[in-house]
Amino acid sequence: MTNRAIVVGMAATFIGLTALLLVAGVVVSPVLLAVAVPFAVVSYFLWYHASGRLRDRVQREAAQVGPGERARARQRARAAEHRRSAYRSAGATDGGFGRGAAGGTGGRGARSGAGGADGRDPRDRAPSASGMSEREAYATLGVDRTADSETIRSAYRERAKRLHPDGEAGDEAAFKELNEAYELLRE
Repeated sequence: MTNRAIVVGMAATFIGLTALLLVAGVVVSPVLLAVAVPFAVVSYFLWYHASGRLRDRVQREAAQVGPGERARARQRARAAEHRRSAYRSAGATDGGFGRGAAGGTGGRGARSGAGGADGRDPRDRAPSASGMSEREAYATLGVDRTADSETIRSAYRERAKRLHPDGEAGDEAAFKELNEAYELLRE
């Protein structure tokens, strides 16, 4: 007997039990209706698995995450940690503003005709205390710099589901970087 046949048999059994509990709940006692609800839920998930839809969904989501995205997330996390350590070491010589020994921003964010008073885009402000700039935060979340708060929130939630360490394709370093980016853009 194959696994699919076993799951189909289990789904049929639970569907039958659900129907029996529903009828008994109407005829005998309404308490049995409450017992029928979990049976109905289990029946649905067993059918979803037996029909192959669960496998298709998992494969689609795995293809979206893919090994390439996990590797890029790890690389971004390592780069962020390197930046944080560089900012910490530079903080002793520049008053803690993260500008390095030369006192400049290293060319970060300078744009002609931008909206800031000094000719810079205000979204390119200095990196946060953790070392991530807003530009990097937008890139980490995979949203455009003109994205509204709802778009940022939905992009964060979607990526958090895929990268959460408790998940199947979880990556703790990438999840921490994602949280850092979201916190920076949420402010």
